[in-house]
Amino acid sequence: MGSVASQELKTFRNNGLLSLPSAIGKEVIDRVQIQLWSEIESRFGIVKSTPSTWRANGTSSKRLGGMNPIMRKLKDSGTLDDIESATINSINNVFGKNSWNPLPLWYSLLSFPGTETTWNVPNSSWHADEPTIQGEHEAFSFFAFVFLDTVTVDMGPTLVVSGSHRRAQYLVDKEGAPNPSLIKAFDTNPSPLIKRPEVAKLLAPSELMKLLSNKDSWFKELGSDGPPEQRINSFMKQGTNVNDIQSKVVELTGNAGDIIILDPRCLHSISSNISKLPREVLRLDFRRNS
Repeated sequence: MGSVASQELKTFRNNGLLSLPSAIGKEVIDRVQIQLWSEIESRFGIVKSTPSTWRANGTSSKRLGGMNPIMRKLKDSGTLDDIESATINSINNVFGKNSWNPLPLWYSLLSFPGTETTWNVPNSSWHADEPTIQGEHEAFSFFAFVFLDTVTVDMGPTLVVSGSHRRAQYLVDKEGAPNPSLIKAFDTNPSPLIKRPEVAKLLAPSELMKLLSNKDSWFKELGSDGPPEQRINSFMKQGTNVNDIQSKVVELTGNAGDIIILDPRCLHSISSNISKLPREVLRLDFRRNS
């Protein structure tokens, strides 16, 4: 593994997220984008260039639902083959070949502008998507966000508390407890990654925000209301540092062809799209091999 890849891997493990700019070529992105919108127009009557159609299916300020059939069709037709190959190559460059395998289905995170006029750091919906298990420094999976077009902070990007997966690893020693059924729900490899799930201590995803709020006033305030300027300064600019773990709220923004990978043990949340444009992002999940 080269020095650049080693540094990228270190960044990912420290922060729980990593940006890979210009990982996918413009021609590949353009082909997928055109076909995706063609399928959306056919299925929902939503036309990218006609904002009056965007609210036809209750899409205001929400991710467009019912997209799995479209994503399956694009996958089965081979439309996503080149974008998937480029994503896999980028992942292999960071983690090493065949360390992580893509799961079968792509997801659409397409969302449209809502009625909000002021962007703010959200105070709700902060959650993790995987348990934190004592002694396991890697998650069972990670998410690769692929940008089909430019996404700026006003377009409702996913927000992530960087380093929060490391805070969870620190907490699990004292606060964790065995939960073999939860481990088995996530540890679906033919050869299980956790050899003794009946004794492994863990933190359930639903527990993390509550525990951090009890331990750190910064996280407690993150879950409370407040004016935008104050919250943006506190959570996105200043952050918090406990046990030499620096945490800030980071927006998943980028340009067409960029990839951002996310550790699902990190706290993350949705935000409001106050722009005049759709947010065009796809997600492919990867599963750890060993």
